[in-house]
Amino acid sequence: MSAVTGTTWAMFAMQVRVEQRIFWRNLSSVFFTFVLPLVLLFTLWIGDDPAANVQYIVALSVFSTGFQGLAIQVAMHRDQGVLKGLMATPLRPSLLILGKAASVTLVILIESVLIVALSALLFGASFPDHLVALLAFVLLGTATFVALGFALASLVPNAESAPAVTNAAYLGILLASILLGTVDGVPGWLQAVGDVIPFSPLVEGVERAWVGPWHGMPWASVGILAAWFVVGVAWTTRRFRWDPSTNS
Repeated sequence: MSAVTGTTWAMFAMQVRVEQRIFWRNLSSVFFTFVLPLVLLFTLWIGDDPAANVQYIVALSVFSTGFQGLAIQVAMHRDQGVLKGLMATPLRPSLLILGKAASVTLVILIESVLIVALSALLFGASFPDHLVALLAFVLLGTATFVALGFALASLVPNAESAPAVTNAAYLGILLASILLGTVDGVPGWLQAVGDVIPFSPLVEGVERAWVGPWHGMPWASVGILAAWFVVGVAWTTRRFRWDPSTNS
């Protein structure tokens, strides 16, 4: 049993290393999912109170890397036959998925640390007051959007359409969260819809953990993110394809 466990962990660690090499060697992926939130951080120089918006950049980095970047990569690897080829190796599908999820989590943690550090150095922003709560929401948000990223990849018909489909979903979620949550005069039922869009509870949790007295874990946001995680896992389990599309 210990030998099997050791082999499993070795394969998992190898898969994480492979995923890290794939990510950092893809300049387009690095820019749009890792560098772009940092670029947005620098644009906060023009704001009246740039330090007040840092938490949004942290949430955005979780969203863009865990959802947008992963969905495009998975869809392209499937269409290129990479996933099918891996299925012919001793690597189990669960380890492939966990390896990708762990690699994305590592990237998000690195990026979050950079955002917090740079915001403090450049803007004099305060460090998060509740680091454990912030880490909990970053990890929960990452798990949720990774699950939804795999689910979205199962809907992408081929590699050519992957950027268009993924970016449309990404912008739709982002704009709906912002518009329904911030625009005055929005009907109450639409605000309720905005509250359950997964980006909204992530932002609320990160904001709550950032500064000020701790008023307790926002369990409603935790529940919404957890529910979306379950939806993503359930959809991926039923609908995910490992073989390239026959129509590509």
